[in-house]
Amino acid sequence: MLRKERLEEEFESESEEQAFKDYLDVTNIISVNYSLIADELSCLGDFQEGLAIDIGTGLGDLAIEIARRYPKLKIIGIDISQRAITEAARRIEGQYLNEVSFQLGDVHSLAFSDLSVDLVVSHGAIHHLKDLSKVLFEIYRVLKPNALVYLSDLRRDAPEDIIRQVKTSLSASQAKAFLNSINASYIPEELRQVLDNLGIKDYSISDQKFSRDTISKNKYKLRSSSMRKADYTKLSQTIIIRK
Repeated sequence: MLRKERLEEEFESESEEQAFKDYLDVTNIISVNYSLIADELSCLGDFQEGLAIDIGTGLGDLAIEIARRYPKLKIIGIDISQRAITEAARRIEGQYLNEVSFQLGDVHSLAFSDLSVDLVVSHGAIHHLKDLSKVLFEIYRVLKPNALVYLSDLRRDAPEDIIRQVKTSLSASQAKAFLNSINASYIPEELRQVLDNLGIKDYSISDQKFSRDTISKNKYKLRSSSMRKADYTKLSQTIIIRK
């Protein structure tokens, strides 16, 4: 989630402008992840129609990738940063992505009715949330029966050698932000405790992994990725929830 104070803290920058620039650079580096996640969704359900929300959408990359694959699915990206929302809206101008939009909002209090959402997605936002339990409660509240939640984020127990690999490919400020994000992220046991305390039963937490079909669809993007040498399946984890 892109809040001014959180960005400046993460990038250890006194300037919001510099912090935002670094954020843009990092988003560009990991752009292949959004494509991978959007393609992987087809393995998990049929999202041709209905309502989807992207939690902590940032610049809208994941929402846009999903919209390209599911043109009839209504997608709303939510973020607490007006600057991010403005930039995300600018990115879809002229792309004929009529069913995707972006809203300023706090995901700790979702402005959606109970049982109204078919799909909830998020990438890299969980460790930014002030109260993960409250956000997960809100997500579960708005889910329709048989809906899907796909949340992807870093993990604090990622292998040190993989963390070093990524760090060396980043600028100094980006590396600081990456390490801060790793340190702020959750381990699977902590996530399970939150979910269990909420009484959520049908969930799984695993290393982030993608099907062969998804990898095949993205092989050219993966080959051109500047961070392709690191094993990201060990850096990140995926929470999947069904209702």
